[in-house]
Amino acid sequence: MPYSDNNGCLSLAAVAVYIAAWIGSGVLAWKLVDPDSFGGALLFLIAWGMIGAIFHFIAGFIVFAILSKMD
Repeated sequence: MPYSDNNGCLSLAAVAVYIAAWIGSGVLAWKLVDPDSFGGALLFLIAWGMIGAIFHFIAGFIVFAILSKMD
């Protein structure tokens, strides 16, 4: 990617999108599992990892699409 003045802002936006994806997936996993025991907590962690990976994958496509439009 050639040098532009927007590189810093776009990098910061990408990090913010990834953080929001992991937090959002954690909230969704918590609402789906609603852990009340040790087994529920383990199920929550597994669900959070799976949902988080899906959200992270989607967020990657969003960031890539934005970056490709900026070129």
